[in-house]
Amino acid sequence: MKKRTRAHLFLPAIFLAFAAWPAAAKTYEAIQGKSRIVYHLHHPFHHVEGVSREFTCTVALDDDTTHAAIAVKVPVLSFNSGNSNRDSHALEILEAFKYPFVEFASDSVRGHANAFRVFGQLTFHGIKRPVDFPIAYTAAGSLIRVTAEFVVKLSDFKVGRPALLFVRTDDDLKIEIDVVAPGP
Repeated sequence: MKKRTRAHLFLPAIFLAFAAWPAAAKTYEAIQGKSRIVYHLHHPFHHVEGVSREFTCTVALDDDTTHAAIAVKVPVLSFNSGNSNRDSHALEILEAFKYPFVEFASDSVRGHANAFRVFGQLTFHGIKRPVDFPIAYTAAGSLIRVTAEFVVKLSDFKVGRPALLFVRTDDDLKIEIDVVAPGP
């Protein structure tokens, strides 16, 4: 009979530990030009919408979505509302040269099928705050699409509310995300 060593006891334990390790993540990156992030701001006299198509978004997915990692980085200068005067004023209010990016990094993703909820940290105007929002996932042909909507308060990020004719915009800033990426 062979004498068992400690190595014989540890080998099965090591195998089991690696078997439980999450599978390698599949990484998706947004296709610039097809993907967009839009902000909506309401003023009593009109609605303001700014669009950026120049951002990075990386989504790393495992079979176990709780280990998913989502990272988004948007240059503040990339938003276009269709009105250069308004955009210039927004850059002043947002102190775009001091805080050039809006960033999001996920902490966790929960859900099933094609509906998930993302929890993470949004950094805007130099302030990091927790946010969570639902996302939807669809696949069509060789592309996947991830969409989301959520609202933040400008005051939570110490951003002054813009004014027109001495009337301020609402404090709510609605964000829409539409990311298109090469599929599986």
